[in-house]
Amino acid sequence: MKTYILAIVGIVLVSAVITMIAPAGKMGKFLKGATKLAILFVLLLPVKSLLSDGSLTVSGGDMALDRDYLAHCAQRLGEEDAAAIVISLEEEYGVTAAAKVERNADATFSYQKIVVRILDFGISGEDEHIYMIEKIESELESYYGCDAEVS
Repeated sequence: MKTYILAIVGIVLVSAVITMIAPAGKMGKFLKGATKLAILFVLLLPVKSLLSDGSLTVSGGDMALDRDYLAHCAQRLGEEDAAAIVISLEEEYGVTAAAKVERNADATFSYQKIVVRILDFGISGEDEHIYMIEKIESELESYYGCDAEVS
């Protein structure tokens, strides 16, 4: 039913635009008549299903997911998250790192895995970097809700 209503609204809007920009002569009368026929056709679409099935339904086409677009969006969001993680680690812990964030390429774009490779620990004590890795890993896992690998 939603598809039917959207089709009516769409054809009415298109016909209104055509009516406004149509020339005043014979061509304008022809275009206005054609838009009226198109509106009539859309309004009578449910009658076909009523006569054949006995029910008043308008079938809408199945929408297929654009997997390539979802994968592209997941990749872009992952890159933005990775940049944010790198900045956050530098500000909070004073470490230089490279990060990679993997997201699911579906409608939720939920987090799959976070991989952080620490390039430079900055100034820290003898064994502080070991505890820092564990702390960063646990914070990432709790914040993003997925597996995190820090090395």
